[in-house]
Amino acid sequence: MLKSRLLVSLAITSALCSMGTTAAPAKGTAAGDSITMGFAADCTGNTFFTGGFFCLLGGDQPEHSWFDGYSSRVNSVHDKYKAIDPNVAANKNAARSGAEMRGGGDSFSVQADRILSQTLVADHVEVVLGGNDICNRDCVDPANCSDPLLTENEWRGAVKAGLDKLVGGLPNGSTVVLGSVPRVQDLRAAGLAKQSGNWRVNCGSVWSTFGICRIATNGGTMNGESFATRYAGINTAQRLYNEVLQQEAAAYNGTNGVEVVAEYSGANQSNVGTFQFGKDDIDGGDCFHPSVRGQNTVANLMWNGNPDK
Repeated sequence: MLKSRLLVSLAITSALCSMGTTAAPAKGTAAGDSITMGFAADCTGNTFFTGGFFCLLGGDQPEHSWFDGYSSRVNSVHDKYKAIDPNVAANKNAARSGAEMRGGGDSFSVQADRILSQTLVADHVEVVLGGNDICNRDCVDPANCSDPLLTENEWRGAVKAGLDKLVGGLPNGSTVVLGSVPRVQDLRAAGLAKQSGNWRVNCGSVWSTFGICRIATNGGTMNGESFATRYAGINTAQRLYNEVLQQEAAAYNGTNGVEVVAEYSGANQSNVGTFQFGKDDIDGGDCFHPSVRGQNTVANLMWNGNPDK
């Protein structure tokens, strides 16, 4: 009798413990843009005579990616998973620098197709897109240019186009984590702080030379809109886009046995969409993309919003 009660007790204890535990995925993959590709992450300068300019020209640094970077300087999401289970596989083969959530040959929908076409289909997908959807626009008011910031319906349609494919094609029990759209509106201030007193870095020059996110980095009037007007418009749109990610994650969650969650947890919470990049969080090459430190921050924030851990 005592033995029987002991076995029952052990079984209940085991069941209770397992309720709070989620097994690590077999394979993770990412949809993303140049942030996910680690673009220029370890560049510390961009003036020609310092040699930093050549670092910028090197482009992507996948070893420094927040998702599966293999450099010892980055504790990526994949590294965090391997600490739980060393057999967890990961790749970001679907991601491309320059990708947007909507439009182009590397949209979320296109990347979803790439993810589902992999020989071993992932059971955990993380998505960080949207920065280029803002940066590649030329105004905030559609009356002022032909390519203004995306409307709510345009953004929502692009999110749904990718999710339709993922929830329809991923294995039952898979998870999709929608990462926030970063605060690109703060990067001008971070860049100006980074170049202040640092002769190795000239953010203003590289922004204007390469046309880097002009809607956010140009401090003057552009298409009849002042910087203050553009900043306010971007701020509103970036928050709206993240709220849409929350809404669509809730709407799709559980479809075909796929868990869909948004990493964005609200405007007053800590997440990728509320983190304000400072001068040390951006690289010294284009003064725009996350530095190695910034990549670690993105990895930590995405991990915090990840249910599969």
